[in-house]
Amino acid sequence: ARDSCNRRRARPGVSTPLLIDDHLLLRILLDDEPVELRPGGAQIATTGLWYHRLCRALADQAVVGSMSRRLGNLDSRSAADTIASVIDLPDTIALQSLRTLAWPMAELVHAGARLNLMSLEALAAALRLGAEICLADVDDNEPLRSAAQRFGVSLRSIPG
Repeated sequence: ARDSCNRRRARPGVSTPLLIDDHLLLRILLDDEPVELRPGGAQIATTGLWYHRLCRALADQAVVGSMSRRLGNLDSRSAADTIASVIDLPDTIALQSLRTLAWPMAELVHAGARLNLMSLEALAAALRLGAEICLADVDDNEPLRSAAQRFGVSLRSIPG
């Protein structure tokens, strides 16, 4: 029988992949990766909606938020390099597509998950990858935390 959310199992000896939000993605691209994020050098992935939210935050220079503020502290060359790495994500960061997540997201809703679209996509991606969800503490939220627990997905909040 097919696993309802296409969950991949972690292979022995291979560290669990990490699904990171937009705040943590930006920190990695700024060479400011939190030490506690991936002690085992795990594979990093993000979702399309988190990636879009990061792009949107950095595209409009008139909008100042927590992510765009991080670029304001950089010299213009470093900021330009960071934006270039956001536009063309490094190959070391996997980007999950709705092509593979739309059906698992629908199955999660059918199974009782009541989440906003961004959290629903994250949960489906984590299940598909066999990944742990890592959120910047500003993105930690109880609905996603509860749904992750219900569906057997590890979720960690990273300070900073």
